[in-house]
Amino acid sequence: MASVAIVHDYLNQKGGAERVALELARHWPSAPIYTALYRPDSTFPEFHDHDVRTSFLDRVPVDAAFRTLLPLYPAAFRSLGRLEHDLVVSSSSGWAHAVRTAPGSFHVVYCHAPGRWLYSTERYVRRGAQRLLLAPVLAPLRAWDRRAAARANLYIANAEGIRRRIRDIYGIDAAVVHPPVDVDRFRARPPGERLLVVSRLLPYKRVDLVVEAATRAGLPLDVVGTGPDLDRLRALAGANVSFHGRLDDAEITELMEGCRALCLPGEEDFGITPVEAMAAGKPVVAFAAGGALETVVDEVTGLLFREQTADALLAAVRRLDDLDLDPEAVHRHARRFAPDAFRRRLDEVIDAALEGRRATRPPARATRAAV
Repeated sequence: MASVAIVHDYLNQKGGAERVALELARHWPSAPIYTALYRPDSTFPEFHDHDVRTSFLDRVPVDAAFRTLLPLYPAAFRSLGRLEHDLVVSSSSGWAHAVRTAPGSFHVVYCHAPGRWLYSTERYVRRGAQRLLLAPVLAPLRAWDRRAAARANLYIANAEGIRRRIRDIYGIDAAVVHPPVDVDRFRARPPGERLLVVSRLLPYKRVDLVVEAATRAGLPLDVVGTGPDLDRLRALAGANVSFHGRLDDAEITELMEGCRALCLPGEEDFGITPVEAMAAGKPVVAFAAGGALETVVDEVTGLLFREQTADALLAAVRRLDDLDLDPEAVHRHARRFAPDAFRRRLDEVIDAALEGRRATRPPARATRAAV
C-alpha cells in the first residue's frame, strides 16, 4: 500500500479547515500529520488519536497569538524536512502547501484559500499598524507563496470561488471538492421561532446586518460566536437579541434544530454552517455570493438576497413564511456534503490525476539485462 502523509497549517483552532484535516486523518488513519504547531486543548480532541509531528514553532509559547509568528512559517515548514511518502496531502490556507516532498512523491494541495493576508490584506488585516509591519514582507512572501504553489502536482479547491482565485493568483486549474460536513449530527426538525447566526464576530462577516434587521423588526435572534466585533454588535442590539459566546457542537446542534432559519449575511468561501442548518431541516437566508451560491438552492432550501443590506435581509426573512419547505427534503439536500461524499470525490480526483501522471510518463529505458 502507498504511504501517505497529511500536512496542515497549524492545529490550534476548531474551524472548518481543521475539520477537513481531521477527515483526511480519518480517511488515512495511519498517515502522520505534519504541522507548524499543535495545541491539543485548542483544537479538536480527536487529533489525540493520530501521529502529529510539529516544527520548531511548537516550542514557542503562543496559542491565540499564533499569527504574530507569520514571518517564521516558511522556515517552520522547511524544517519539517523532505517528505518521502508516496502521497502527500496538504490542507492549506497559506502555509502547508510549501512543505517539501521527494521527487517521486505526489503532492496534492487541498486549498481552503490562497493566503488571505497575502492577497486580500486590507480586508483581513484591519489595523493600520499591523499593515505597516506586514508591508515590507508582503512582496517576498508572495514570491515564496507562488513558488511553493508551483511545486505541487495537483491543486484542489474547496469551492468555485476559490478555484477562480487559484487560477488568477497561481495560474493553476484546480478541481473542486466541497469540504465535508457532519450532517449526521443533525435531525430534521420543524421550524422554530428564533433566527440564528453562528459566526466569528469579525466586521467582514457582516453580522451587524442581522442584528440591525432583527432589532428593527423585533424578531428574536440568537448570535453564537466571539470576536473583536462583539462590543459593537451589543451596542446595536435590542432586547430581542441574545449573545451566547462560544458554544460546543452539542449546544449549536440544539440551537440549529430549534431555530426558524439560519442567517448568513457575509460572503464565505464555502460556509459550513449553512449546510449544518439545512441538515437540521432549516432554511438559510444568505447573501447571494461565495459558497452560498453552491450550497443554498434559492426558494428550495432557503432564500438568497442580492443586496448586502439590513433591508434586503429583512425582506428575505419576511418571505420565509411564503415557502412551503419540507424539513426532510432540506436535510436530504445537505447530505450532498456528507463526509462519505467528500472522501469519494477526493479519491476520484486524486486517482484521475495519478492515472494521468502515469500515462504521460516516458517509458523506462531498457537495461542490458532486459534485452
